[in-house]
Order: sequence, then structure tokens, then C-alpha cells
Amino acid sequence: MERRQLTPGLPTFETGQRFLQVIDGVPVSHYKSMEKAIYEHVQNPQNPVNWKDPEAWIPQRLSGENRELALRIWRESSHLVNPRYAFEPMSLCKIHELFSTRDGVMRITERGAGFVTNNEAVLKSIDEYEGLLLILREIALKGPGKRRDLMESFIAFCHDHTTMRANSSIDMAHACDFKNLIQRKLIEKNGLTYQITNAGLSYLQRSEGKDSKSAPVIEILVSKKNAMARRELTEYLQNMNPYSFERLIGRLLEEMGYDNVEVAAAGNDKGVDVVADIELGISRVREVVQVKRHKGSIGSPIISQLRGSLPLFGAMRGSIITTGRFTQPAQDAAFVPGAAPITLIDRERLLNLLIEHNIGIRRREIRILEFDKEDLNQFESDTDNDGLSLLQSPDS
Repeated sequence: MERRQLTPGLPTFETGQRFLQVIDGVPVSHYKSMEKAIYEHVQNPQNPVNWKDPEAWIPQRLSGENRELALRIWRESSHLVNPRYAFEPMSLCKIHELFSTRDGVMRITERGAGFVTNNEAVLKSIDEYEGLLLILREIALKGPGKRRDLMESFIAFCHDHTTMRANSSIDMAHACDFKNLIQRKLIEKNGLTYQITNAGLSYLQRSEGKDSKSAPVIEILVSKKNAMARRELTEYLQNMNPYSFERLIGRLLEEMGYDNVEVAAAGNDKGVDVVADIELGISRVREVVQVKRHKGSIGSPIISQLRGSLPLFGAMRGSIITTGRFTQPAQDAAFVPGAAPITLIDRERLLNLLIEHNIGIRRREIRILEFDKEDLNQFESDTDNDGLSLLQSPDS
């Protein structure tokens, strides 16, 4: 099996696109002359160059057409391509046949044109070749995580399919790939950890295909992201200001169809935090709610206390909503024959209600496109008044 050569120092695709557009139409001899002139200064330690400032070193070190081309590459790439390091985007263009040479002049190929316009088929083929899809999949399955902890599949890929062997080279390539994925907003960095974005998830799903052996990665990732959202929501609720939490519950009740929702003033000592009305069949019922923002379990005494508060508010029923749990005795005491019912909402049920009513949660949908041949077949049989097919070409 022929081993592939990865693009050294893989640049961001935006950098490659800008560079490709600049070199379109440039004579090969002209470009090589510029390269040679720059290399001569690289090899001269007696007269070092500060390569970080092309606007300074290009006029000082280059002349004639070499200076003109170097400045053009720097400026027309919107300062993304420093001519000193143009080897990297040039390698990307060569390895992936984004340009060809005709009559001694570099010209963008059809594939290169697709690259410039972000044609997904072209980008996907490059991502597969360079191992970027492997990296994206590993981040999806194992992230959030530090970059060094998300290298297993890429290391195996380099050893099995590429000419890359040295650990330092693999690590450098991996770091460049991460910069590429960040620039394309397929992954994001938070501190020292990386995780896939919704755009990355959607791209990975389209790239894998629903019939791919790796397609289950999408289901795994969706499950992980949903679980993460629930954890983050739980942590936020448990650290909210108690009165803010009561007002949050008031909003939840309104979203659930309750009317006349009133949140008790801070410092209320009657054991009731929210009062509201709800339609039950043909009857309107007043309900009182006690809110408990804590991590532990709630016992039966709280049930009795809330039930005793019902007459004070003219209420027929009550609810206790907590970020914790309820003991079994509390659950038994909530429904006693002949006594007012007390509904118990524990942490998991509260999370489900918040998610159902889009409070503290933003839903993002992944669109999957499928060709619908049956929808199009109906037009094949339609005819106009002359009996001619409506789908005939204009030339027929």
C-alpha cells in the first residue's frame, strides 16, 4: 500500500484559498525565483531577518519581480500568507491538485475552484486524506478534552497510512489540524479543552452518511451533548440565588399553562413560594408551590407542612419542586386518601419540564437531506393540453 504524504504544517483552509487565488496566473519560473531569493536570506546567519514583518523584510531583502510577487502574496492574501512560509499552502495546493501548470503558468483546476468556493465534496476529500475527519470523530466521542488526550486515532492513522513516523512530527501535524478545524468553526476551544461544535456535528454526520459503519458516532455524540446540557443545567440550578430560582419556577408554571402566577416576596415564612391557578377540566383550581433548591432528599414533614398551608391561600392542591430528591416516606405521604394531593417534582422531572418548555435550553436541529424520488415521479406522468411531456427540454 502506497503511503500518503500529509501536507506539512497544514494551513487553515482560508489561508490555502487566499494563496491559491493569488498564484493563479503566476509563471512557475517567477514563483521559483522568489522562493530562491528568500531561501538565500534564510541560509545567511550572518545577516538574520525578522520574518514576522513582511512589510519590512520584503522591501529590504527582495527586489524587482521577486519583491513585487512577495508583496502581492502578503497583501492580497489579507496578510494570511507570509511569503517566507508559503511552502505550506503551496504544498496543500500541490498534494491535492488544486492547481496545474499549463504553458509554464500556474492555473486553478476545477478541483481548486471547488476548494476556493468551499465545495463540501472537495473539502471532505481533503479532510479524509489529511486525517481531519478522524480527529473530528475522536473529539466527538472523547471530548471535551485536551489535545494530547485526543490523539489516539490520528497517531494510528499516521503510522498505518502515512510517511510520518516521528512523534514530534505527528504532534505538530495534529496541532495544525486543530487550528484548521477551529478556523472552520467545526471545533471550539475552552481553556485547554476542545469540543465539537454543532456545525462540526452536522458536518461529521453528512460526511459519515447514514449507512456508514461509523454512523453510530452521531447517535453517541448527540446522547453525550444532551447529557452534558442536563449536567450544566443541573449545576446552574443548584447554584442559583434561592429567590431567582423561585421566579424561574414561576415562569415555568406560566409556560405550562398556569394563570395568575404570583411569586412570594423574599423572606416569606408561610412555607409557600409560588401561588397560581390552573384549569382542570371544567374547574379552575388554586395551587400552591414550595420550592426547595438543594441537593439532598426531602422527607415527609415538608409534605405535612405544605398541606397545612393550603387553607391560608384557598388552595385545593400543592406541589413541591426541588433540585434534589424525595424520600420514600415523602412519596407515600404525598397521596393519602381523603387528604389534599401534593405533587412531587424531583430534579430529573424538573429538568424534563424545563427542557420541554425550552427554559435554559436551546434546541439545535441537525438537518438530514434524503433524495425523494417518489416526489419527483409525479411530474414524469403529467402532460400539458397537447399531450406533450411537461418535462421536455426546450430544444425538443
